[in-house]
Amino acid sequence: MMGLDVVATLRDAWGLFRRDRSLLIRLAAPFLFWPAFALGLLVPAPPLPETDGGEATARAMAWVDSVGAWAGHYGGWYFASYAVGMIGTAAILAVQLSGPVTVGEALGRALKMAPRFLLAMILVALPVGAGMLLYILPGLYVSGRLLLVGPVLFAERRMPAMAALARSVGLTRGAGLPMAALASCTTLGGMIAAQPFIALIDVVQGDGAGNPVAVALLQAGAAAVAMAAGLAQALVAVAAYRRLVNRGA
Repeated sequence: MMGLDVVATLRDAWGLFRRDRSLLIRLAAPFLFWPAFALGLLVPAPPLPETDGGEATARAMAWVDSVGAWAGHYGGWYFASYAVGMIGTAAILAVQLSGPVTVGEALGRALKMAPRFLLAMILVALPVGAGMLLYILPGLYVSGRLLLVGPVLFAERRMPAMAALARSVGLTRGAGLPMAALASCTTLGGMIAAQPFIALIDVVQGDGAGNPVAVALLQAGAAAVAMAAGLAQALVAVAAYRRLVNRGA
């Protein structure tokens, strides 16, 4: 069974962007940039665990309580942002996998697919998130094996969410490591690229009295990185799907 050429797949994804960049940017900006920018400006980040002071179990319990309180206040905004971003991602996939379409047609197809697509993405996020919390590499491997779920839903119609996960795993059999490498390019690449903005935001904000213009500019930079990573992941998924679905043909 043939594997997957990572460099060629990335080159394919770049070619997709160059071909459709005007349409893709018009979809990515409102759905991937603005929600992330709004969250950065208006919603505090989740609390981090304490690293010193008190017994470890007590610190862990206090952190769980603080996260629960944070989720009660702000979790809905994060889910709304996630859902809007997923609609944008679905529209980007529709552009690539549903033939020539306008922005309106892509959004229409994305909204029609939204319940099933959102459910599938949540089902993907659960094992990927668990893998990333345990160790980074298992999370990236799982992310790679499930990277094709979105393209599968748009290219192979009327497939339930769970069946799309199984189909992605089947398509990526024998290409797990290349798929993990592709997932790392967008996931880790986005995390690393965002770190300078996040660090500078912490410095500028200080005790909360930082320059609001500087904070807004830095949040815009972080949101732009998130938009670029999300768009890249969608295009890489399409490029990998096309190569893997045809490798036995």
